[in-house]
Amino acid sequence: MADVLCIGINSAAMQTRTLILERAGHTITQARDLRQIKAACERTSFAVAILGQSLNPSEKQRIADLVRTDCKSARLLELHEGISPEFPGADAHLQVNATEPHGLVDAVTALLAMPKKIRRPQASGC
Repeated sequence: MADVLCIGINSAAMQTRTLILERAGHTITQARDLRQIKAACERTSFAVAILGQSLNPSEKQRIADLVRTDCKSARLLELHEGISPEFPGADAHLQVNATEPHGLVDAVTALLAMPKKIRRPQASGC
């Protein structure tokens, strides 16, 4: 299946996501901070990076910037607890509750099926 980077600060939620995705045949690497994300991206070319629902929007932005620089092949899946996504820059969003991420495998599968986008650097204002 695919290499997936699972990013978050809630240990129980990350363990649950890891078990669910491993059962579906994916290889999971967990990371809790920017240093761990950078090190993981140096070792593995991830297909999907999951931003956990416990991360605040500014953390999600910092992490997304790093992933897009160091893990260029990874698509971003944002998990969120509220009705609307907190990080609009993700490739996909999944509303989850604190205990069970229903639809996680389907969301990862859908991201893997998406055609690769060419990410262009954002134009600076002139």
